[in-house]
Amino acid sequence: MELIRQLDTATLAFVTGLAGFLLAGTMAGIRYAGTRDAALVYWGLAGLSFGLGHQFGHLFLTLGLGLPTPVVVAIANGLISLTHGLLLAGVRTYTGRRSGIVPLVGLSLAVVAAGLTWPEMRDVMRSRVLLLSATYMSMDLCAGWLLWRWPSPVRRFQRMAAAVFVFNSSFLAMRFAYAWATDGLSGSFAKDPSQILFFVVSLVFVYVLTLALALLMFRSKEIELQRLVHRDPLTGLFNRRSLFEHAAREQARCERYGTPLSLLMLDIDAFKAVNDTHGHAAGDAVICETAARIAGGLRDVDTAFRLGGEEFLVLLPSTALEAAVAVAERLRTAVSDTPVAATGERVTASFGVTELVRGQEGWEAAMRRADAALYRAKDEGRDRVSALPAATPSPATAVIEVT
Repeated sequence: MELIRQLDTATLAFVTGLAGFLLAGTMAGIRYAGTRDAALVYWGLAGLSFGLGHQFGHLFLTLGLGLPTPVVVAIANGLISLTHGLLLAGVRTYTGRRSGIVPLVGLSLAVVAAGLTWPEMRDVMRSRVLLLSATYMSMDLCAGWLLWRWPSPVRRFQRMAAAVFVFNSSFLAMRFAYAWATDGLSGSFAKDPSQILFFVVSLVFVYVLTLALALLMFRSKEIELQRLVHRDPLTGLFNRRSLFEHAAREQARCERYGTPLSLLMLDIDAFKAVNDTHGHAAGDAVICETAARIAGGLRDVDTAFRLGGEEFLVLLPSTALEAAVAVAERLRTAVSDTPVAATGERVTASFGVTELVRGQEGWEAAMRRADAALYRAKDEGRDRVSALPAATPSPATAVIEVT
């Protein structure tokens, strides 16, 4: 406590303002580096507002630059109130909600107006602390709650940032309780331990929040880049590059546990005619809608890939050949039953199916066999399923064709 008393509140206000500028610069740097999340704009503006609020109050209250104290206090508190509002707006944007920036800015303007016109706010430090602590606490608690609850691949990093918001909200609750219980606060830069602690905690809050938000955005960007490496940008399905990893893993699993693994290849019929008649944009739409229908007809354990153009592959773990043929027939129906919105016409697809022979071949050989089955389906009239077992089938595994 004695150490806290030795700290100078005006100097703390100046240093705390610098923390806000650090937040603004960090968010601007991350955005400049290529992350275009709109939340960065709100968080950067929050840091700028926080820095300006503290520096404005420090300069005008300590150097006496001519503005009346109530005006300085009202503007500084309005900027700091805007800080918490912008932080919340950024969190709302990050979690897929509307920012709500208009009412949050309105609240900040209301704080300035109250500080200028309401005698209780203008003249009584205790009243200002009660109102502002409750306001900041509510917004920080809401931001922390939204981040904690939002489901995403970077939830651990979200919860780190959420914990920072909740920590600051908890301190503001204690500050509110202190102001409620005592009338010892006399001014913004008073040598009161609670006022000194307020600046210290605000400084720590902004510095740690800067680090937490930077880590969150960097990790989010890393996840996005990983997705771009392994996902087809048009359809969102896995791409050919990721096929090797998935197929090797599924083959190892089926060998280890003695379970079947089937492959299904499909190709959209007469796709060139779609491009020639309706244009490439419509062709892309056909590919996307076909991919969505395929993905919608699979189990969670199945994996669909876009190999390129209008060709797709599906890995079906724990699925024998006969069951895989049934899956292919179901997908064929899903693809062809309903006209595609982009063209208003039905689209059909041909399917080739095979089952990996455990312990005797690699998945590449099975993939070539599925490809051969696909081309046989094309040759025999399209819009059908053709299945090929291993090259030397037993009587129980004869060629299966579904038309």
